[in-house]
Amino acid sequence: MIRPIFLVLLTLAVTAASASAQYAGDSRYGRPERRDPIFLRFPEMAQRYWVNTETMAARHKAIAIPLPRQCAFVYADTYARGQMSEREVQDTAVSACSRKLAELGPLGENYNVDCRCHVVISDDAYVVPRDAMPDQAYGPASIFYRDNQGNVARLNGTARYGALIGHDRSVTFTVDNISGQKVCEGTFTNESTGIGRFSLSCFNGKFGGRGNYDSRLGAPNDHILARGQTASGQPIVMVIGLPAQLAANMYGGI
Repeated sequence: MIRPIFLVLLTLAVTAASASAQYAGDSRYGRPERRDPIFLRFPEMAQRYWVNTETMAARHKAIAIPLPRQCAFVYADTYARGQMSEREVQDTAVSACSRKLAELGPLGENYNVDCRCHVVISDDAYVVPRDAMPDQAYGPASIFYRDNQGNVARLNGTARYGALIGHDRSVTFTVDNISGQKVCEGTFTNESTGIGRFSLSCFNGKFGGRGNYDSRLGAPNDHILARGQTASGQPIVMVIGLPAQLAANMYGGI
């Protein structure tokens, strides 16, 4: 019963997002550039948008991501086929983005805002203000750990980090709780592509951990999995890029 109701709400959300769409010809927000954070965050999208000759030549193209910007951990890009209009391409991108978001499960344990997909680039123009776009990489975050008594605890919220994990030698990150308060900060140190070490300090140094991380593609969404130990030798797991319920189902059994 819950799933049909959710899908109805999702359809209404897609309709509302489509109704508020803007067109490239009306945009006042400038043109995208290859090194913009959104393309660094999603390399596959950058490849299609800037390198693939077929999609570069498309008559219309649109990119949709969830907004506000801390929600931007999935995306959909659509390129015109046949006689599709700019509006039809935008609607297709929003629909695909909303479907991806819904398939990952509820977001309420990570966000206290309404994450909803919107077109952000259409026909080589930003159609939302640049300050609404992600300035780094964002994603839902969950930290699972055992306390000194061996009990499993969990911290949910959102993470913000440099987009080029796996390329830059060292990338800092922060974790905010669901109320938007910064509770943790740390560093990813790259050792090879998508693999390295992490360190984490939370609650003004009262709690932390260190260990290894790897970037995982798909399954069902690109995400970062970090495993290690706390200062007292208890296990700790951090997942960035999956909503809390899905992260718990996949990695919460520490």
